[in-house]
Amino acid sequence: MAGNHEALWTLWEVSRAGTHAAAAARLGITASAVGQQLKALEQRVGAALFERVGRGTRLTTAGAALVAKLGAHLPALDAALEEAAEAQRAVRGEVSLAGPWPFFRYWLRPRLPTLLERYPELHLEVRFDVPSRVSRRLVEGELDLGIVGLLPDAPGLEVHPVAQERFVAVASRAYLKRWGTPKSARDFAAHRFIAFDSDLAMLSPWWRSAFGPKEPLPSRVVCRIANLDEMLSLAEAGVGMTVLPDYLVEPALSEGRVESVTPEPNRRSARRPFGTLYVAWRRTAAPTARFLAVRDWLLEKP
Repeated sequence: MAGNHEALWTLWEVSRAGTHAAAAARLGITASAVGQQLKALEQRVGAALFERVGRGTRLTTAGAALVAKLGAHLPALDAALEEAAEAQRAVRGEVSLAGPWPFFRYWLRPRLPTLLERYPELHLEVRFDVPSRVSRRLVEGELDLGIVGLLPDAPGLEVHPVAQERFVAVASRAYLKRWGTPKSARDFAAHRFIAFDSDLAMLSPWWRSAFGPKEPLPSRVVCRIANLDEMLSLAEAGVGMTVLPDYLVEPALSEGRVESVTPEPNRRSARRPFGTLYVAWRRTAAPTARFLAVRDWLLEKP
């Protein structure tokens, strides 16, 4: 069937161009290939589509009737194909992006105006979600692009590092006055902690960088709450100590609402209390112009 469709396009171009050679130039094939396709089409139809007149050819009655039928459909199909091709080339339409709200507020918000000014026909849908759900929604095709804080366990995703967060342990002055300011691993282990989730995101890499990989993680997690702003609020209220990205706690530190808690220097760990953030997308994502524009913009250095 594919060969028949190609031959119908060739017949349509010959009827418009007037000669095999002119149609071949429009189609990007040889005049010989045009002749072969038309001959095969005639065999399929069971009737001659062209007749020789002097040194030229003209459509037979059967050929003219077939061209008339094609004229009712092929121009619209041709326009649809051109529209689809233009959609691939133009940065136009919707792209969905999701990631953690606090990081977006710090990293994405200042950069968004530049993107939207650069591509006025782009429609960006920004959602806020935790990394595990971002990864799942990427795999399931609900999102085009995502920002995740851990390498996703999904072979169908491509990832590229774009930023790093430095983690800081903080507590309120009232909390430290009541419970004491810790210095050693043993001191810290006795304290109350507010964590993001059961994996101790942020707290775990900070702990390993401070005390080394063999020191047991703290067990006194008095609250797990998957919202960084709420974690900070609980720390300000004196509920416990927490570990958060430096950009998030900077205003609270400068205003004295919390204090940074720094362990004694420890040579057992060469790690730094950093977390890497990645742009992620499906390997099979259609490489439309709008998708590539947003992805490449995310990967640009600020």
